[in-house]
This record gives sequence, C-alpha cells and structure tokens, in this order.
Amino acid sequence: MTRAVNHLLVYLILGVLVLAPLGAIVYEAVQPGAGQDHGVALLHLGVDRHFLDSLSGTLGMAGFAVLFALPMGFVLAMLMYYAPPRWTPFWEALMLIPFLIPPYLTAEAWSLLVGPVGMIEQVIGFLGGSLEGFLFSLAGMGMMMALHLTPLVYILLRAALENGNPRLLQAARVHGASALGAFRLGILPTLLTALAAAGLLVFMDTSAEFGVPALLAGYAGVQVLSTSIEGATNVWPVNLPMASAIGLVLCAMGVLVWFLYRPLVRNNAGQIQRRTAARPVWWSILPIGVFVLLGTVMPVAAVLAISLEKAMTAGLRASNFTWQHYHHVFSNSSSGFVALLTSLKISALVAVFGMASALLAANLVRREGHIGALVDLLGTLPMAVPGVVLAVGMILFWNAPWNPLPVFGHPIILAVAYATVTFPFALRYARTGLAQIPSRLEQAGRVHGASPLRTALSIQVPLVWPMLVGGATVVFALSMRELVASLMLQPAGMQVISTYIYGNFRQGVIGNGMALSVIGIFSSALILGLARGALIRR
Repeated sequence: MTRAVNHLLVYLILGVLVLAPLGAIVYEAVQPGAGQDHGVALLHLGVDRHFLDSLSGTLGMAGFAVLFALPMGFVLAMLMYYAPPRWTPFWEALMLIPFLIPPYLTAEAWSLLVGPVGMIEQVIGFLGGSLEGFLFSLAGMGMMMALHLTPLVYILLRAALENGNPRLLQAARVHGASALGAFRLGILPTLLTALAAAGLLVFMDTSAEFGVPALLAGYAGVQVLSTSIEGATNVWPVNLPMASAIGLVLCAMGVLVWFLYRPLVRNNAGQIQRRTAARPVWWSILPIGVFVLLGTVMPVAAVLAISLEKAMTAGLRASNFTWQHYHHVFSNSSSGFVALLTSLKISALVAVFGMASALLAANLVRREGHIGALVDLLGTLPMAVPGVVLAVGMILFWNAPWNPLPVFGHPIILAVAYATVTFPFALRYARTGLAQIPSRLEQAGRVHGASPLRTALSIQVPLVWPMLVGGATVVFALSMRELVASLMLQPAGMQVISTYIYGNFRQGVIGNGMALSVIGIFSSALILGLARGALIRR
C-alpha cells in the first residue's frame, strides 16, 4: 500500500462517514419546507414557534445539567484527592458506573423508582410522588444527564488536580492564608480551565441527547431540538427540510462548543507532581455515598428488581420474583435474543473496521502537517455533531434517488452510523498508540524495503495492539448502546438491543426490556474492564 493509497482511503472513509451526511443536511436545509412553495426552511425557523420552544427547552435542559454536574463532580474530585475514604479504588469504580449506563436507561430506572406505585413508594411509603414531579420537569431531565455525566466532570477535575502543584497550597498556608484563602490562591486557578472544559462538555452532550427527553419531555410538557428533529422525520407529514434546518442549528451549537472546548483541553497540560498520599478519612464516604446511591445503586437496583418481578405493582416479595424474563430474552425465538445477536454482530464489525480505519487516519495525522490537522479535525468532528443530526444526514445521503448503493434499509446502514459516531474514540486510541512507537523503527523498516502496509503489520500492530484492543472494546461498547441512530435508521422488522429496550419500555412490556438492560449493563462493564486490562498490560 503506497502513501497515495493510504491518503485516498482516509479521504474516502471520512468523506462517506462525515462530509457526505453533513453536506446533505446543508443542502436540504436551504430547500423549501413541507407545505411551502418557496423560501428556505432554515430562514423559516426564526418565526417558527415550535422551533423556538424546542431551542428554549434544549438550552434549559443543558443549563440544568451543567448546574448539577459541575458541583457534584467538583466535590467528588476534591474529596477523592484531598480526603479520600478507605477502599478508594472501590468507591471510584462505583462513581464511574453511571457513565456506563446509557442516559435513557437511567431515566427509565428513575421513572420506575418514583411515582405513586414506584419502588420508593413501595419500600418507604412516601416521597415517591414528590420526586415524580421533579423527574418529569426540565430540571429533572437535567439531573438525569448530570448523573450520567458527573463521572466525566470528576475525571477532568481529578486530572487537573494531579497536574497541579501542591506546593502552591503549602506556600499560601505558610504565608498566613486561611484554608479558604489558600484554596482560592493555590488550587482554584488550576481548576478553572478544567471546570470550563467540563461545563462545555456537559452542555454539548446534554443538548444533543435524545433518549432522556424522548422518555420524559412529553410528560414534562417541554420540547427539545433532538426530539423535534426525530418527529420531523418520523411523523406524517415528513418534513426533511425542516428536520435538516433544525439539525443544522443544533450542529452549529455543538461545533461552536467543541471549538471552545478543544483549546481548553489542549492548554490544560501539566505534569503530575509527586505528593504525599492523603490519609483516609471516614466522613468523606457520606457525600461520595450519596452520589453512588443516586447514580449507581438505585438505578441499577431498580432495573435488576424489575427484571426479576412478575408484576411491578405486586411489590418486592419473594412470591413475585421470577426468572421468566431472562428465559424469554435467551429463548431462540425471542425478539430480544435476536436483537442481542444483531447488536453483537454489528458492533463487532464496527469495532474491527473502526480501528483499522483509525489506524490509517492516525498514520496520516502523525506524519502530515496541514493535511494531518484537517484529517484530525474531520475525524473528531462527529463528537461535536449530535447523533440525531448525523442520522438525518445519512437518511438524506443514502436514501437519495441518485445514490445507487443499496445501503439504506439494509443492516449495514447501522454499521455506518455506529462507525461515524465512534470514529473519534477509535482515532484517539490509535493516535495514542502510534505516538509511543520510536520513529527509528519505522524508518529502519522503510530503509530495508518494507512497504507502508508491511511496516504497519510488522511494526505498528505488534507494538500498539493493547491500544487497538482497548479502542476496539470501547467502540464495541458504545455501538451496543447507541439509541437515536438505531431508532431512525434501523430497517423495518429489525431491532437492536437499545431499540428493543426503548420500545418495550414505551409499550409497557417492562420486564423483558429490563432483563436485556441488565445484560447490557454488565456486558458493557465487562468489555470496558477488558479494555482497561489490555491497557494496563502494556
């Protein structure tokens, strides 16, 4: 494989995965909307009341998520760094579990916990009805996203603390500053950049979220952009120009936030300082335990309990427990079992293809100047583009009358969608692995006549395989949980694990969906554990 072929493959992959859907959205957004003889759908948004309400709901939900997630992540990072509890790795693992749970599943779990017949009301006899009003509100939707994203805030702030200089705090105390003053002078300045980056990340992810508002927004009486886009494509009369126009606005918001986020992360570099490990304290377990209870224990317990109950209203009694939901899911004739197998096959295909494509792109990014920077930008752009927008773009591109490829309506469309959404993560793993290979090894291979393909197979893959395996498992896990692209693109008569769970919950067949949810949660934890193990073995 020559360098020219490598370039051509990378351009083709990024063109099909990223540029083609976005280009289709831009073109469709400047067409007249449904019921319009002329004009531009994008310009019509300014007088569309539904769009303005959806924009307000999106900004409100994202604002509440930032308002809740930043303080929780800040407190957790400070406690785990300066006043860790005993068995710190155990508590940290429990704190990170909410990120493994898809946010729509967290919303489903809490909707089962609250309410007059919810599990909280069944166990303690009160509080469930009061919490129901909060859950089905804009603030409640923001809290669901905050529970999911607080682990990311914690990771960013913990990294900033590790990169900081503890001597600054000591110097402030030596010169007479109070504990609060020393924190303000020696610690807070090092955290401001990380706090800003974490806030932007939470805002971006929440504004693009589909599952949580799809489940809660209708009951909360609010509208958001992501569900408006989905409605414009799935509710008659279909209005693709309007969906594209709303998607373009949501995409512009994501790209703007992403461009603000990238320099904050890039400039937040430091060097981990050696410091004396903080002594464990008993009281820090209380606030940490509250977050673990809300974000991990209660949602997982709710999902697990419902998956074992014959009837939810019968309560937590031994006579009400059964394994029939798991038997149904694992039955060969079950639609849940078919959905699980379909997800496994497509996710495995995406994991292999994604890492191979990412390795090609990482080689180009590593060696080229402006071209490499452009490839890096395009490769990470899907992180800034909401999944619902990419799904609309794929509908427009792959279902266009002039497109002869029979991809739309075929299971391969889901693989294309998953590969697009997960490509930034695959690229990050591939780049990290290649950065640790001494350039002289590849130069020696080229001097002795090895082609770029032979160099990659004989030198790069044997050295970076732990990163490739780690990236593949992350891509696999993310593909297994993808919801919005699956809902909008899955062929008729086909289901994957996320749409099976979502559909069963919406239809009231909760037990079977929760059983498959348990399988999904623990399989994701196992897969990501294997990824971490592969990286540690490096």
